[in-house]
Parts: sequence; C-alpha cells; structure tokens
Amino acid sequence: MRKSTRDNRERIIQTAAKLIIERGIASTSLADIAGAAGISKGTLFYYYPTKADLIFDITERHMQHMSRKILRWVEDAASDVPPAKILKLVFETITAAEARGHIHVYLIQEALTNNPSLRERFGQEYSKWREFIEKGLERLLPDESDYETLSWIILSLLDGLLLQSLLGTERLPLDEAASYFTERSGVRPTDQHS
Repeated sequence: MRKSTRDNRERIIQTAAKLIIERGIASTSLADIAGAAGISKGTLFYYYPTKADLIFDITERHMQHMSRKILRWVEDAASDVPPAKILKLVFETITAAEARGHIHVYLIQEALTNNPSLRERFGQEYSKWREFIEKGLERLLPDESDYETLSWIILSLLDGLLLQSLLGTERLPLDEAASYFTERSGVRPTDQHS
C-alpha cells in the first residue's frame, strides 16, 4: 500500500473515530467524516464506499489494539511481578483508555442492533481474548484448575469495569478485584512468580 493511501486511510479512521466518540455511530455520516477530514466525499467513497466498511476498519483497529494489550499481559504474567499487580495493571489499562472505551461501547451497540457481521467479528475476537487470558492465567495462577471459567469472568469483568468507568463510577475496586482472583487460587498478592 502506498504511503499516501495509508495516510489517507489513517486520517479517515482517526477522524471517524473522533466523530463517533463525540456523536455516536448513528449520528455520524460519511459526509460529516469527509468534511472533518478535509477531503471530498468522492475521496472518502474511494476508500470506504459504505459506512459499514469504515466501521469494520475502525473495529479491526480497535480489536488489534485490545488484543495487543491482552497479549502483553500474558507475556508479563511470566515476569517477577506479583500476580495481583499484573491483574490490576490490566484492569487499569483497559478502564483508563476513555476514547477507546467509547469506541468499544459504540461498536458493541452497533454490533448488537444493526450489524450481524460486526457481531460475528466481536464473537471471534472475544474468543481469542479468552484464549489469551487463559494462557496468562495458567502462568499467573498455577494452582488454579478452571482457567476457562476464570477467563470468561475476567473478560466480563473488564467489559463491566469499562462501562462503569465511562459512566463515572466514583471508585472502581481494581485492587480488590485483582486480589480476589489471586487469593482464590491460593496465590497471595505478594507472592512472586518465578
């Protein structure tokens, strides 16, 4: 892909994501995006003939970003950092990314209401994320036996914490949640992973 093509796509995706955060998906038109990106509608249609195509690329970018974060957590799980601290860092990282959080929520809403292919894509990515989380838990909590169930719970907890963070919940119990998982498996929060 040529640099100008990459640059144009990047500018369109960044502009669309910003407008979606401000207005939501339904209230953001391709014409709005073209105007805000400083390009003609024809140029935008060259790259993205439909809003669904653009939303799919935004989703792809978002999913890759989240996958990298979870994969980094799996890799960190092999370090000498206490298990509770690693989990807390994962929770903090996901809940602190407000712009990405808004995109995540808007994309889920779009997937649930208007876009079966986007819903399928979320299902595929969530399955991959659960696998990553399971691998991290195997390293982090070696005495646990049900990594699959814990991966479902942690992924659900991440979505719930993200929603509560975006809603402005006064204090998210990140330390307590991280400690709960490590204590449940018999690993004290101060234990070191060797």
